[in-house]
Amino acid sequence: MTPYDPVPDHYLGVWQRLSLENAAGVDTATRVYWLQTPLLHADIRVPANRPDFRGKHGLQDLTVDELRLLARQQGFAGVTQAAGDICEWSRHIDYQPPNGGRDIGRMMFNANRIVEDGLESSYREVWQRLPDGMGETIALHFLEEHASGGLAVPRKGYLVASGDYFIFARDRAAILPKASSLATLLAESSLSRDQIIDILDFEISFGRRLGGRAPWEILLSTLPFREGQALFSEAEWAGIVQRGGNMVQQFATPHGIVTRRWSADN
Repeated sequence: MTPYDPVPDHYLGVWQRLSLENAAGVDTATRVYWLQTPLLHADIRVPANRPDFRGKHGLQDLTVDELRLLARQQGFAGVTQAAGDICEWSRHIDYQPPNGGRDIGRMMFNANRIVEDGLESSYREVWQRLPDGMGETIALHFLEEHASGGLAVPRKGYLVASGDYFIFARDRAAILPKASSLATLLAESSLSRDQIIDILDFEISFGRRLGGRAPWEILLSTLPFREGQALFSEAEWAGIVQRGGNMVQQFATPHGIVTRRWSADN
């Protein structure tokens, strides 16, 4: 990756959004977490009224109407750049389709609270840092390839951690066209159910490394059926090996063997 300057230390940690104020009104219910390391960030935003889909085991278990409910979720991961009180989040992967805008805001810090005002769109977000979200950080990115070569472009992903929390973000294989929102895109009647599933196969999972019911337990995910599970199974952890300064992970899926090539972003 292109070298960037690390963000100042007061950005680091895990932040929970307390409120969003924009033209649509005030939102205090959406569950939003932002994890910031010196270079990388990841963010997940799940509407409070999203069904929990209890008893479902995968996207294939959902009806088309249920699948479209997931389109209201948001989240992204990439590189953060800060200069003075201006911060820009470069979204290298994004749950929502590209819309041509930048994510850039003016940041006002007060101890463990931030007030963020949008510069290219009108909004105000208030953030609170989680007390157990400070400490050791992990910042990794990876490329994911199928052994069969079925994916024309390797999927990108990130694993970031700070203190007791982590966010894992893995891109979809489908390439989205520019659109105002994912809900608008999925409303197109020409899309088949399988195409909708391919578009929604984008995982952002937030959880705790040690403080959950199991190590690396997922608490909130854009794939709801992943909640309560471990991030990786024992076999997936065992499949991570060191090769030439990088880590390589291999595991089996219903579509064949997947290889992830991990690199650190210090």
